[in-house]
Amino acid sequence: MAAGTALLAAMAATIFGPSPAQAADAPITDVGLAEGTIVNGPIAFWPKIADGADIAAIKIYAVAGSFGDVSQGDYAAPWMLEWDPAYFRDEDVSLSLFAIDSAGNWTQTAPVTVYVDKNGPKYQIENPLEPGWGWYLSVRQPIQISASDRAGVNRVELWQDDRLVRTVGLGDSVSGKASLLLDPATRNGTANLRIRVIDRFGNITWNDFDPIVDNDPPTGIFRPSGTYLRGTFTAATDDYRDNIWVLSMASYLDDHKGGGVTKGKPMRVSVNTRVVKDGRHTLSFELADLAGNIGTVRRTVYIDNTLPSIALTSAPKNNAKLKKKVTLKAKAGDTYGVATVQLLVNGKVVAADTKAGYQFTLNPAKYGKKFTAQMRAYDRAGNVRYSAKRTYRR
Repeated sequence: MAAGTALLAAMAATIFGPSPAQAADAPITDVGLAEGTIVNGPIAFWPKIADGADIAAIKIYAVAGSFGDVSQGDYAAPWMLEWDPAYFRDEDVSLSLFAIDSAGNWTQTAPVTVYVDKNGPKYQIENPLEPGWGWYLSVRQPIQISASDRAGVNRVELWQDDRLVRTVGLGDSVSGKASLLLDPATRNGTANLRIRVIDRFGNITWNDFDPIVDNDPPTGIFRPSGTYLRGTFTAATDDYRDNIWVLSMASYLDDHKGGGVTKGKPMRVSVNTRVVKDGRHTLSFELADLAGNIGTVRRTVYIDNTLPSIALTSAPKNNAKLKKKVTLKAKAGDTYGVATVQLLVNGKVVAADTKAGYQFTLNPAKYGKKFTAQMRAYDRAGNVRYSAKRTYRR
């Protein structure tokens, strides 16, 4: 029967006679079910009866919310009670017993709460989805499932084209995670998938999905292309391709140092070389698409944040008066090599030399009555150092 809890109690009093006896007279000392018992279907349990108790019948009183049931019970020893939670679906049920003696008096036990579980587990797909796009997968990108059930999750299954391709057991745990890979032979295009999550009672939750499969990583041409790098530089790609859409670009040194990731277009990432020591490192560029495919290019580079050395080895003294052409010589050095040494007159480049033993001819007739001369050295990474500046007259 269905009614409010108060109405049920009133009906029980009407059916079973006078008000309940005091607790000291209780003929049932234990319901026989532990608090928090989880049930899925009919169960049998044995209440504990006080010695010499006068019991003519035992009725099971089950209540959940505004619905209650007193239609089940037993009428003879040895008092094995069978309860079918047919009227309850997936909820906590308060269960107590009415003991009726031969005179029609009745007592009610304290209730225990049992959980009726007839529904499948709850689950969610944790793969990140880009807003505005559908669901994209690859054979290398697993479907990440998070599942829970109060009765315990037994397993998660992936069916593909009506064929079971993956099963992950969760050991009847209350919650758990599973990674499900597609059949490795899956080709690009639409896939027909079914995810099934089963609890320890065999209750199933399932859904069908039709994601797009893309197994090909994106490709691109990246810059900088140089081998020697310094400071903070911009990693970029303007020429990239993918079957669907390139979602992001990342660039970094070694184990994800100094760089970052962007979804912006054009794709640009600042990489700070100062987070690593000078020397040999790996510069990585990564393109990711909607299916989680990652196209990676790695290059060996040399980080050089140390300035080159430069010194004049042969030159007229400061404030010297020059009447004819003179030769200026310099010595420059760097761990990873000097790219060029330049001669600057009045701050402007007038000559350059790329070979060691750096040498220049200075013709004073080309300049004013008073001018300055200075050397500037660049290393391969672009670091620059100036020599001391000298002033000459003619």
